[in-house]
Amino acid sequence: MKSSKRALIIAAEFPPFKTIGRIRSAKICKHLLNLGWEPIVLTVGENTSGPYDDATLREVPPGTLVYRAFCPEPQEQVIRFLKKFIGSRTNAVASASDESLSDTPTPASSNLRQSAIKALLSEMKSAFDTFVRKNLLIPDDWLLWIPPAVLKGKEICAKHEINVIFSTAPPFSDLLVGYFLKRITGLPWVTDYRDLWTGDVLRDWVPQWRRRLEINIERWAVSKADAVVAVSEPKTASLRERVFHLPARRFFTITNGYDPEEYDGLSKPPETSTAIRFVYTGRLFKNRRGYELIEALGKLHQERPELRGSFRVEYWGGVSSEIMARLRELIRKYSLEDHIHFFDDVPYAQAKQKQVSADVLLLIVDTGETTDGVIPGKLFEYVAAKRPILCIAAPGATPDIIERGRLGWVTPPGDIQALREVLEHILSGSYLTSFAPDAPYLEQFERKRQIELLAQIFNGVVTA
Repeated sequence: MKSSKRALIIAAEFPPFKTIGRIRSAKICKHLLNLGWEPIVLTVGENTSGPYDDATLREVPPGTLVYRAFCPEPQEQVIRFLKKFIGSRTNAVASASDESLSDTPTPASSNLRQSAIKALLSEMKSAFDTFVRKNLLIPDDWLLWIPPAVLKGKEICAKHEINVIFSTAPPFSDLLVGYFLKRITGLPWVTDYRDLWTGDVLRDWVPQWRRRLEINIERWAVSKADAVVAVSEPKTASLRERVFHLPARRFFTITNGYDPEEYDGLSKPPETSTAIRFVYTGRLFKNRRGYELIEALGKLHQERPELRGSFRVEYWGGVSSEIMARLRELIRKYSLEDHIHFFDDVPYAQAKQKQVSADVLLLIVDTGETTDGVIPGKLFEYVAAKRPILCIAAPGATPDIIERGRLGWVTPPGDIQALREVLEHILSGSYLTSFAPDAPYLEQFERKRQIELLAQIFNGVVTA
């Protein structure tokens, strides 16, 4: 379909930036093209620090215009200065010391000085980064991207006769870029919350003074939006409470979703083992831990010796060091070394094959404030993979979908006994009788249907 209207998509997280947020942005571009809208993307320059994977560029529809604005990174400049300064000072002191002790410094003393320099530099860098991120970079690390992005966005709006501005966050600097472009151009502006800005479970590190400040910034900026979108009903409700200046009719829920065709051609390979394979694809960090799974498996391993060797757990993705340390401790405690396996992150295409190849897919949802509104994008990948889901989550949007869709089992965080009972049922071999997906219900989460709703919102704000 030939597009007659143009949407400026402001998305700092966009291919080849390899973060989970880039998927929603890229898929919006893909499906808008079939709904009468041409997406034009504004994102960060490829010089920006972060995880990159050129393979993700294949997710961007051919012909999509992508503009990039430079993102200054002053921390790196400061670190280079500190490194030079510390190095010169330390070398001067070390030279003076060497001259007083010996005419010829030993290799051992030289290596010791280098180690001391590196340790000091690392400590100073860590302290500097912590101070800057907590106290200066508000709302996030992308703050200094806002001015160049606004200038580039103004240029794009004029050149391409943009009809609507769309900001997707995080990072929440995207929302401020959209706000300023709204003020400059007068164009309709739609905000999109993948995560909440204030009160989100992953931002519990933000100090109270800063949280109060950011709530005021959010209300000030987002109150100018023509429509506000969130990925779950609880998050939409939370935004309505925070951004109370806007009428209820301007708030919408558009979940993440799945593209069934992406899993066409993928199939579960022939079984080579009788062990039931539990697979988790993604990261474990901050409030996403899953310790209770190891505890429950360990107790089952002790109490039901006949089940030993009947399961294998695979984690495909990164695990933060403190969580890994605790997981390793639990694995040793229950002698599960032969049953629990960790692997590096794999490309998106391989992750999908791992999902399809699993017997049971693990879903571990973050715990903490506003967790009732968390719906991991991974949930919808698992739906498309058509494998049973074992989910650890507090009551909320994700358990509602799993239970309503008859996708598997949900146990509360920390409830080891409940999880043990579910695992015992699964390992009994009759677990597939509990997996009976409600296809008509789940079809609403096909991504093209969700983005049809977004196109309707665009049409509405343009003609308002």
